[in-house]
Amino acid sequence: MTMDELTVVGEFLSEERPAPARTIAEARRRLTDETIKRRPRLYRRDKPSPRIAVIAVATAAVVTVAAGVHYAWTTRPLYHPEPLAGQTGPASRFLLAAADAKARHVTEGRLWYVHTVNERAGVVHSEHEPGVRYTLELVQGHYLIAAKTEDGLGKNWSAESWADREEQLHVRPASAADRTAWDHDKRPPGVTPVGPTDDEDPDEPRRGPTRSEGAVLDFGVTQARRLPSDPAKLRAWLLNYATKFDHKRLRYPDLYLFTNASSLLIDEPVPDQVRIATYRVLASLKGVRIVTATDASGRTGQAVTMRETTRENGTIDWQLFIDPSTGQLTASQAVVVRPGTENSELRPGTRQFSEVVKQAEWTNAPADQLRPAWVRANEPRNP
Repeated sequence: MTMDELTVVGEFLSEERPAPARTIAEARRRLTDETIKRRPRLYRRDKPSPRIAVIAVATAAVVTVAAGVHYAWTTRPLYHPEPLAGQTGPASRFLLAAADAKARHVTEGRLWYVHTVNERAGVVHSEHEPGVRYTLELVQGHYLIAAKTEDGLGKNWSAESWADREEQLHVRPASAADRTAWDHDKRPPGVTPVGPTDDEDPDEPRRGPTRSEGAVLDFGVTQARRLPSDPAKLRAWLLNYATKFDHKRLRYPDLYLFTNASSLLIDEPVPDQVRIATYRVLASLKGVRIVTATDASGRTGQAVTMRETTRENGTIDWQLFIDPSTGQLTASQAVVVRPGTENSELRPGTRQFSEVVKQAEWTNAPADQLRPAWVRANEPRNP
């Protein structure tokens, strides 16, 4: 390499002079502008545009309204008050007469008191005699005291209920033939009949097999006090309550009312005007018949009945016994006409469930006097 070549290379390696400040500033500005142009639209502004904000608010409003509409649609009343159907048969006339009788025997009081004796039937297989079996009825007393006001039984108390304890339960044969077989089996102590409802609460009174359609009327005392006394409004209210879970109209609304509304005649502290309305609702139902039957206490009299057929319980006749002179429900029972898969061992004519009303009335008696003796002895309270 010659001296001239070394000189040229040295010139290339010499430190470059800095650009003027104006040139540097202009280059930075152009670079920044070009970068902004190439950014996605979402990041071009630090704040959303007014148009985007309006769209977001509108979308939220639509979602809120849609949710409200969905809730309103799924909770809307499926039944509305309408004139009750007019029935002209003997059963309807009997129930209307019961309503009139109840209207003549309206009672008042501070407390609603109920004492019933409930039974359920089941089959026992002998442990000593192979092939020997018989039907026994498990008998249990139930008691209810409900106040007309929220604190009618003392501070924060409006209702109390009890069922006989295990040592107070007893069994009895369902028929004369069952008594003979039971005696032959030497009446083994401690035997409990096996029935189709052993998985349910034994302290809960029952009027018949578990129903597969509609919610059970399990509302509390507070709601019971608010039930409408107009028959058309009461019918709509009960049917809407029945649909509270699946919100579907019932396939058999008359059957639901017959098997559920009867609880208002005894179990709830409703005004007597609601009981009168209940009889008028029952009188409007199709398929109700009047029969002469015998209740679990051995009394024979007139009862209104409706038939239900299911795979599990076969064909059942639901029967309500009513005193025509006072309009008082005196007994109820579910009689097996043809057994199904769950009660296959019960003979036709067996009372699968039954209830005898010992007392049901408004009273001003002190609450402590109304409690069962064994409750007063073991759970003393002074409301």
